[in-house]
Amino acid sequence: MRLNKHIFLLVLVVNFSCTEPFNLVTESFEDTLVVEATITDELKTQKIKISRTYRLENDTPVLEEKAKVKIVDSNNNEYDFRYEGSGIYNSIQEFQAVEGVSYKLFITASDGKEYISDEESLAPKAEMDLYVEAINANGTTGAQVFVNTNDNLGDANYFRYEYEETYKVVAPLFTTNNIIPVNVVYTEYDIHFDTLDVLRSRDKQVCYSTKYSNQILITSVNGLSEDKISRFPIRFLSSETAFLRERYSILVRQYVQSANANNFYKILKELGSDGSLLIDNQPGFIRGNIFSKENRKEKIVGFFDVSSVTSKRIYFNYKDFDFDYPFYFFRCDEITLNYGKMEERFRMFKWLNSPSAYMYVSGGKFSPRFVSSKCVDCTTFSSNIKPEFWED
Repeated sequence: MRLNKHIFLLVLVVNFSCTEPFNLVTESFEDTLVVEATITDELKTQKIKISRTYRLENDTPVLEEKAKVKIVDSNNNEYDFRYEGSGIYNSIQEFQAVEGVSYKLFITASDGKEYISDEESLAPKAEMDLYVEAINANGTTGAQVFVNTNDNLGDANYFRYEYEETYKVVAPLFTTNNIIPVNVVYTEYDIHFDTLDVLRSRDKQVCYSTKYSNQILITSVNGLSEDKISRFPIRFLSSETAFLRERYSILVRQYVQSANANNFYKILKELGSDGSLLIDNQPGFIRGNIFSKENRKEKIVGFFDVSSVTSKRIYFNYKDFDFDYPFYFFRCDEITLNYGKMEERFRMFKWLNSPSAYMYVSGGKFSPRFVSSKCVDCTTFSSNIKPEFWED
């Protein structure tokens, strides 16, 4: 999903013999501002993302890097934002949305055009409970993360959820021993070398990876028999996923939002948007609550939302549900090389000097065994920096 007919007219060049791929070509293009802005009742540096629409021939977003951004509240307090890169503007000072005060977003784009949002007020707060159960979903056994809210929500009717998940990675074939080639002798068509035992650093055995939700999760109490959200599904993890192999954590953020914000995200969801809501994936034109000061009919994609937020984190792994121990993220088949064979000796020398693909795990000089580097060194695909929040 890229852009719909409101922004682009597409020409499809199709070879119906199916022997060649078809190309998408942008015939008509509108340069449109794209804004993703939610401020919350958390005292923190608030964040706003701004980009522009881009042609289908391009795979990367066009970032709006020189805009002037501020929020003004009904008490005439102004909160200026500063560009931090990647299309993100951060508030210069920490602040929080408060009850009984309304807020407006002001943007002056790099081309000098000015934009303003409707006034938005803080939605009421709702408490939440986060829990996980083992279920069978369409024939697949796994762990389902659910959310419940408190009873008697009052004016809190519309809810949006985001999550970030962090999982521990332990390299299954990590060893403290390694060998390196020394006394290397080259001949015209051959190579010979001795090996030296060295210690491998332990800081590449345990890692942590974090991923962020890439879908729009919204719900409401409208039409429900009770005034609460019950068993709303957030994330399903198959019992076979390597995420559950060691230890897994999920942080869920619950946004209580307005009816207009809910409608905007509902349409965005129906258009099939995922990933970063607007910057990385361009929807078609969706009328939000941000407008040009000069031309009310100008198209601006995005929404300025003022939400209350509640967050919860839980930890679990496969043992909590009596699942089988999941396989590792990658295959870890061992390859044995023979030093006595010239072609394998060259291969061995290459791997010992540049273990980006394969690493030594055992066997000594004459029949060393190698496996994928990802099975020995988790930093090849993850981070060995332990998050501050992590609990073992």
